[in-house]
Amino acid sequence: MQKSPLAGIDANLLVALEALLRDENVGVAAQRVGLSESAMSHALSRARELLGDPLLVRVGRRMTMTERARAIAPALREGVRLLASATAITSALDPSSVRRAVRIAATDFGHSVVGPALYQLLAREAPLVDLVFLPFAPTSLTQLASGEIDLAISKMAKLGSLHAQLLTEEPFLCVARKAHPILRSRITPKQFAAYGHVLISPGGRVNGAVDKALLRRGLKRRVAYVSPTFLIAAQVVEKTDLLLTASRRNAKTVACLLELSTFAPPLALPPFLQGMWWHERQQHDPFLAWLRAKISELVKTA
Repeated sequence: MQKSPLAGIDANLLVALEALLRDENVGVAAQRVGLSESAMSHALSRARELLGDPLLVRVGRRMTMTERARAIAPALREGVRLLASATAITSALDPSSVRRAVRIAATDFGHSVVGPALYQLLAREAPLVDLVFLPFAPTSLTQLASGEIDLAISKMAKLGSLHAQLLTEEPFLCVARKAHPILRSRITPKQFAAYGHVLISPGGRVNGAVDKALLRRGLKRRVAYVSPTFLIAAQVVEKTDLLLTASRRNAKTVACLLELSTFAPPLALPPFLQGMWWHERQQHDPFLAWLRAKISELVKTA
């Protein structure tokens, strides 16, 4: 690999040299960059050694640039300006002026609960920002690292290489079509297990938290339909005697849209956990930091 021509060069030396060539006076240049005169004189000596040129020579009672110094001064001035711009503290974020697309990989909870509410908020506060929602997939977490996506919303887990924030911890609800036979009387775990069930699984797995809870009671259910998305699963339940177990908010949402009823699971289930994930490369992006805070607020109030 070819070595960078800047390797080993102290950026502070370039800043000091730019001030020296601008002012052609060691004392004034020292004040400009906040150094003592002796430190600035030392910087001039280092610059002369680095460039192999006197750079500033005394003519009478003042110093003046050499031809080499005059040649490099404009480029040096522009370089220092760009360096200052690149490292400057950004001004306060104005979301209304941000123009960009934000790509979010999400589970059904993110699509149905976060998505609509987030779009409404952006329409008010950041109207030039576009939302691109993608299905959450096994590759989503690596796409955070590559910058292909900006944020992921999924089941909480421990992944030390990524930043994470818990969004919600809520109970499960079961969903059945209205007039379903199971709704006629008190529901027991045995009755619950006797019916066929729909499982939401984009990856095609056929067991989940309900299966583990039933197994502890010596029971087993039949997962008769595996759906990649929540809405499809709910539509199947509306037209059949199959049952669906989902997060409280997802269940309540589809019950309002379709001919469905909800009921509490007849056995203890762990809470439904969803979180946000992002990579270190997105950690210090001012707009994405603002967006994450807004998403957290939305989930608490939605």
